[in-house]
Amino acid sequence: MIKNIETMRRALKRAEFSGVVLYDGPSKIDGAPIIAIACRITDASNNVKTGAMVQTFIMRRDIAPHEALKTGDDVSVCGDCPLRPIHKGATRCYVRVYQAPLSVWNAYRRGRYAAPGVDFDVALLPELFSGLSFRIGSYGDPAAIPSSVWKTATRNVKNRTGYTHQWRKRIGAGLKGLCMASADNESDTVDANAKGWRTFRVRKHDAPVLATESICPASKEGGQRVQCDTCGLCQGATIAARNIVIADHGLMDTRRRAAGLSPRSVLRHHIAGDIGAVPPAVK
Repeated sequence: MIKNIETMRRALKRAEFSGVVLYDGPSKIDGAPIIAIACRITDASNNVKTGAMVQTFIMRRDIAPHEALKTGDDVSVCGDCPLRPIHKGATRCYVRVYQAPLSVWNAYRRGRYAAPGVDFDVALLPELFSGLSFRIGSYGDPAAIPSSVWKTATRNVKNRTGYTHQWRKRIGAGLKGLCMASADNESDTVDANAKGWRTFRVRKHDAPVLATESICPASKEGGQRVQCDTCGLCQGATIAARNIVIADHGLMDTRRRAAGLSPRSVLRHHIAGDIGAVPPAVK
């Protein structure tokens, strides 16, 4: 078992491991077996919006993510998120689970991720991510695993982003200082603020920006002035700042509107980007 941080970093750089397992246990949502994996620790993400950030994937341990999506078993990691395809709503989640999440899940099954307490000392986690930017929940809701896991992993990070739809529930309470409440409409924003949360809201293109909101500076409408890894505005109630809002980046929305068609149903949400790409280390 690795107990030295430099040895651990070398193991990752040499691709002895593709990343680390942050959690392997029951879902806080429904008790089913799930895992949380962190990758892109020593190789930078190529996401043009987020920049170089550690990526984390929360998935069923026993069911491939694309299969869980079909059967509804993704509830274990996504909870009651209204963007789940099983709801058959007009707007759906952007995540292409058959790409990066599936690749990460397959790599986990091959033993490519270092397990805490087996391959490395769990006490190394805060130092392993020290000085890095950390994306809490590239796929899956952070509330599906104990908040203590995220608090430990992000203790010494430079920056972090995180979003949860579970802000109304007890399981989400521990994330208030780490994550933004995902707001699906203006009333959600008001309600979450009243409960002490800062919010991240996806608005329709013709919907107004609330007085309590600022446009995401990493978005196109915000001028792409920064990337998420250096921005720091989506760290929950830890910082005193406005809520964040971004326009619905539905695929092909502009062209479809120009053609008089309704917007595409796939929602490009706040953490859209390279989660559809296969991390190099797990190919």
